[in-house]
Amino acid sequence: STLSSSSAASDVYKRQSKNASKGNFEVTSWKAGGGYSVITSEGFVDGYGKVYLTHKFKANSGEALTGDFTGAARAISKDGDMAFASLQGIWKREGKILTIHTLDSLTDGTANYAKGTFDLYEGTLKFDVFAVE
Repeated sequence: STLSSSSAASDVYKRQSKNASKGNFEVTSWKAGGGYSVITSEGFVDGYGKVYLTHKFKANSGEALTGDFTGAARAISKDGDMAFASLQGIWKREGKILTIHTLDSLTDGTANYAKGTFDLYEGTLKFDVFAVE
């Protein structure tokens, strides 16, 4: 279930927070649709370089307080190494703050868990990213 997945993810987050890679992003677009929003952002993540994100957020209530999302990431290092990832997870909104829990599957076979905070008013996104072992 989504609730138990969130609880397990939260436990991982608490245990590994000291080993987190940090990510800082700026929102570059926000497209609204019927019951969903697509938000793109770009920024930097320790160990990955420049990262471009696309998230499709679907609301599971009329008030848009919770839901799930899918998405994609592209990362490029200064040396030209490129990484691709699929993104999937859950979100919860409190006022202008959207908290997301994401499990990311990278094309090199690795997986990451990340906890992120979107400030929908400021147009910023901050992440702590952890390798899933």
